[in-house]
Amino acid sequence: MLVEKYNNLNKQNSNSILDKYFETKTLQRLKGKGLFCGMDYVGIDSLKPREYYSRYDHSKNVAYTAWKLSEDLKVALAGAFHDVGSLSFAHVNSFKKGDSLKQESDELSVKEVLLRDKELLEYLYQDGISLDDVIDGARYPLIDKKIPALCLDRVDGILATCLFWAKTHSFEQIEGFYNMLTYFETLNGMTFDMTNERLLNFNGEIVISEYDDVWYEDFFDAIGVYSKLLLTKEDRYLMEILGLTLKYYEDIGIISERDLFEMSEQEIISKILDSKYGDILKDVLSLDKVEYAKDNDSGLILISKPKIRQANPLCWGHMRVCDIYEITGEFFRELVDLSEDIKLTDRPIVGNLSKETMKVLSRYRRK
Repeated sequence: MLVEKYNNLNKQNSNSILDKYFETKTLQRLKGKGLFCGMDYVGIDSLKPREYYSRYDHSKNVAYTAWKLSEDLKVALAGAFHDVGSLSFAHVNSFKKGDSLKQESDELSVKEVLLRDKELLEYLYQDGISLDDVIDGARYPLIDKKIPALCLDRVDGILATCLFWAKTHSFEQIEGFYNMLTYFETLNGMTFDMTNERLLNFNGEIVISEYDDVWYEDFFDAIGVYSKLLLTKEDRYLMEILGLTLKYYEDIGIISERDLFEMSEQEIISKILDSKYGDILKDVLSLDKVEYAKDNDSGLILISKPKIRQANPLCWGHMRVCDIYEITGEFFRELVDLSEDIKLTDRPIVGNLSKETMKVLSRYRRK
């Protein structure tokens, strides 16, 4: 399986002390949560991943790579735990709550979740790790850092998207990207552009360097694939519609937010489809066409404006850390420009849902 090959790539040269944590109930639960927010189950082929890639896989790969780049158990565990509060269908829950621009409404507190797992807490005690040191990935720039920087959470999102979801890259290409990653904690002793505010305020960041026949341009192209797929009309419409669908089933008492935390996505889907109200979800998952709406369209028309996910990694070139434009000039602007894609998010979109589904879900649409 491709997922196994990719996971082994991330695990190489890592620390087996992490393995026991991934056997705990807290992290095993993430096997039922896909990284791609429910796209494993939809009817649009271009949005279906080639293999199921879970948040368990994602968390392992962030943690193992964090160990490889830092050799710090606290940092690696913060990476392992960063998604333990995830609900089934992940960011769909933010769309459900009208938080599509920030997507910060789809997780429970990491600390709250860890405190429920006595086995995991015992492991932390045995390893001399404080709970407070591992509950916030944002404490560690290697794990979580604001755009435009690269961090491991973002790196795995980019590489997994290109390999499994967008299906644009081979494993060998992804392996090349993975080998481009370096982590600099400081720039002490290095020469860098003193007029560059980002470099002056540098406090730890993943930097890319060319590796064999993989070039900076190739990595930026992969970032573009990741960013643009999340802005397509198909992905935006499905995220919005799945959010409305979850809201409907919560409203009529078929599922609850507790279910979304405790149950796998497959279990949630089965629970809904086994109810007498399952036809709405069946229709949503069968939707196979999304178009820009015309004036005379009568379907469930939405305007969906999602969070912009992007990166502009620093590069190791000419024996110093620098921005990509110092190496490739105008090329940088061509690759990361999302202005046209973002403009399209202002246009109404519509999918081929049944009249009954449109009637039911329209009452939950954001005004």
